[in-house]
Amino acid sequence: MLVADNRAYDYSRENYINDAPLFDEAKKPMAKKVKKAKPRARILPIIMVFSMSILMISRYAYIAEINFNNSKLEKEYKETLKQNETLKVSLMHTINLQTLEKMAVEELNMQYPDPDQIVYVAAAKPVVKNNSYEKSYFSKEDVEENKYITKAKLLINSFISLLD
Repeated sequence: MLVADNRAYDYSRENYINDAPLFDEAKKPMAKKVKKAKPRARILPIIMVFSMSILMISRYAYIAEINFNNSKLEKEYKETLKQNETLKVSLMHTINLQTLEKMAVEELNMQYPDPDQIVYVAAAKPVVKNNSYEKSYFSKEDVEENKYITKAKLLINSFISLLD
């Protein structure tokens, strides 16, 4: 048996043909694929939403705590008012006129006045001359006006002290 000489054949053309894809008429040409935008995780909006939700939750918790303290103080106030009323009632029960008279006569040695010691005074309403009051008398309006002037002066002085 004889061995054939393989060196005489050029295999480069065969490799080229085998490597090249065959054209298939039934197969459609491939269209370009459009790249879809991948949804990127945007971290900044997520952080902002998270921080806003934490802020809202903390504010609602603070408001709930204030409401709880407010209702607690209202209950204490109502209890204090009830206690004040009971103390007033007990005070009115303890002080009656008989015990007051007994204490005045026995402990303080007070006596009833004799009829000749009682002097009745007739007091007439003072006469106002020319609708003018004394210079030392201040009406309610004057006092209110002075109060507002004092508050205005206080605000001005505190503002000036802040500027210094």
